[in-house]
Amino acid sequence: MKKQIQIADAELPIMKVLWDKGDLTSPEIFADMDGNKSTLKTLLQRLVAKGAVKATEVNSRTYRYSPIITREEYTNATRKSFIQKVFDGSSEKMLLNFVKEEKISREDLQRLLDIIEEE
Repeated sequence: MKKQIQIADAELPIMKVLWDKGDLTSPEIFADMDGNKSTLKTLLQRLVAKGAVKATEVNSRTYRYSPIITREEYTNATRKSFIQKVFDGSSEKMLLNFVKEEKISREDLQRLLDIIEEE
């Protein structure tokens, strides 16, 4: 991802549908979503304007929407931004905080240690 695209919390459910299902029309995107359809259409148009979603015209009244950025690109950029803002860029501080504050099973901790040892 060349530049970080900010996706608002309200826009994220639309991105998740597109990441999970691929190219869809707006009725297909909104089919299982709660909320006002007009508001959802506005959120979708914002994603297009931001460059997170591509709109391809099928006919004069129908467009198919597809994600431009991948879930992985978004997750990585968001993670890096979060670590920078909250933990001054220190992954170590973030991990130590997570291990101390969250309820983590011994099995999960062991898996974490195994991953660390592999790196």
